[in-house]
Parts: sequence; structure tokens; C-alpha cells
Amino acid sequence: MKRIKALGLLAASMLLLTGCIDSMPDLTDEQTEMISEYSARLLLKYSSTYNYRLADDRVLAEAVLQESLMEESQEESSETLDTENNESESATDTQSAEESQEQSEMQTDESEQAGVEVLTTDEADIAQLLGIDGVAIKYQSFEICDAYPKDSTGFSVTAAQGKKLLVVHFDIESATNESAECDIFNHNLSIRMNVNDKSVKARNTLLPDDISSYIDTIPAGEVREVVAVAEIDDMTDADIETFTMRISSSDGSFDIQLR
Repeated sequence: MKRIKALGLLAASMLLLTGCIDSMPDLTDEQTEMISEYSARLLLKYSSTYNYRLADDRVLAEAVLQESLMEESQEESSETLDTENNESESATDTQSAEESQEQSEMQTDESEQAGVEVLTTDEADIAQLLGIDGVAIKYQSFEICDAYPKDSTGFSVTAAQGKKLLVVHFDIESATNESAECDIFNHNLSIRMNVNDKSVKARNTLLPDDISSYIDTIPAGEVREVVAVAEIDDMTDADIETFTMRISSSDGSFDIQLR
């Protein structure tokens, strides 16, 4: 009933306005727009096909919250993507740095090898080449094992899983008929072993017979044994096709061809 009355009033108003159009004052654009908007709202309010409802504060708050959550989600996605890109770039930079370091080391080895004298086991007197007077140091043999010394109850060196120890033995003896002092430690000895074109550095161990730290008096007529120990891939003696040992000190470098 209210809807019928409202529509009737609206129609009557329109007729009155039409009949008295000559006596009505001129309306501004803003006033005309307000009347048009009010009329449209009034028609929509009493229309049976229009669901008229003003959004309350709760609905507005939910809409604002939803929009805020969507913006945060977009920001997090953007930050995650930036982080992944940075990690990828960092991994690439690390890999490039490692490759550059490997290439630099290879170039250094090749450069050093160009001017290094290669000796046989028979002609290589390590003491003479190192400038140690009164003693002779000669290569004896090498062995591949899991631990060294094998039968020691004291300190020993053990290979990691999937690896082997390459132990090179040397003999030290007095070069005269008298006792001689042998000090290898102060010569800053460094040994690298190149097995099948793969280079590994001898380990610095706490073994009393480690050649790089050996200091002792060699009695006349006695032979002392010292060793250099390196960790290599799991292999046997038969797998070694080429074996070169490079000995470097503060006095220079030289290679000994063992196989």
C-alpha cells in the first residue's frame, strides 16, 4: 500500500511540475541532479525486483580487511620471488667463483710445472735438493692402505669412508761416518702427489715419522724411515698408471717420477 501511495505522489508531483513549469524558478545543475537521483532511489526502493540495502559499517570493514589481505598476499609473493631470484643469483655467483678458483689453481700448477725439474728415484737426493747437509734422504717405496701405521697402538691416520691412504716411504741416513742432525721441519716442506693426473696434497699429521715435521739426530750407520701421507680415491696399486710427487720448500721445487 505504501508503495502505491509513493508512486501516486511521484506521478502527481510530475504533473504539477509539468503544469506549473512556467511559474517554477530556474534550477541549477546540482539541484536538477539531486532531484533526479532522489527520484531514481525512490523508484528503486519500492520496486519488487530490486533488493535495496545500504552497506553497514561491518560490511565496509570486511571489504577493507579483504582488500588489505589481498595486498599483503601480493607483497609476500613479490618478496618471495625476489628472495628466490637473489638466492639463485648467489648460487650462480658462488659456482662461478669456485670455477674461477679451480681454473686459477690449474693455471698456477701448469705455470709452476713448466719450470720444475723432473727427477728419477735413483738420482733424487731430497736432502741435497733441500740443502740439508750431513744426511741423505732417498725415496724407498709407497703403499695403499686404510690406516697407517697398521699395527700401532698409539697415534695413527685413518682414511675416510670410500677413500684410501697413499703412504710414501723415505730413508734417512748419515752421509758420513758420524752422527748427523736432520732438520726438515724448518724448511717448510710441502708435498703434492699426482696420481693418474689427479693432484692431492700430503696431510700434515702428528705422526712422529712425518717427513714434513721431522727433526732428529741420525746415528752413523743407521737408517731412519719417514713418510708422507695423502688421501686418495679408493683404488689399488694396479690402478695407478702414473705417479709423480712434487716436493716444494723455501729453496724451490722439484718432481720425482715414481711411476
